[in-house]
Amino acid sequence: MRRAGFMKGQVPIVPGKTEERAPMGGRLLVPLIVLFLGLLPVGAQEFRAGIGVYTLAKDGLDLQVGYRPKQSHWQFGYRYVQWTDKFEDPFTDRRLTETTQSMTGPLVAYLFRPESRGTWYVGASVLQWSKRERSLITGEVDRASTTAPFVGGGYTRAPGKHFYFNLGLYLSPGTKLSTRTSVSSEEDSGAFDIQIQMGVAF
Repeated sequence: MRRAGFMKGQVPIVPGKTEERAPMGGRLLVPLIVLFLGLLPVGAQEFRAGIGVYTLAKDGLDLQVGYRPKQSHWQFGYRYVQWTDKFEDPFTDRRLTETTQSMTGPLVAYLFRPESRGTWYVGASVLQWSKRERSLITGEVDRASTTAPFVGGGYTRAPGKHFYFNLGLYLSPGTKLSTRTSVSSEEDSGAFDIQIQMGVAF
């Protein structure tokens, strides 16, 4: 399941150096969410915690928390998403690489009708986008990361008192990220963050 990058190429290259690095993971996610909850204002109008569709991907994790102050159009939150793709040779169907990607960071949204059960919104986020590519042939590992601004919007609705869903799309057109091993190279030009979530609200 692929989700970051408008353009993607994977071509054979000459053998290069081997770079072994620790795999990405959500080890900092729980402390960050605990810190976020600890900083929540006492007078928050609403608190949300949701899980997204990329949890269903290989090695997937898609979590988002947020709160909205009383009588405010603004909603603040924190997001973490991770997934893994495998890529094959188009001629032999042989698996070449396995790429794990993650995005994490704060986000803010402006709700047009916060008093309604459903509302459209616009928003922005600053996400650290990380990628780890591992060759399934040689075992080589390469890793890259960048921090980029995203802008977008979507629609959210609370059909029940303590349940909500969210559909959103955030774009970062100028962001680039690339990795390479001795058997392949991968380059993304532009990034996007798809948010298809449901969760609980208090």
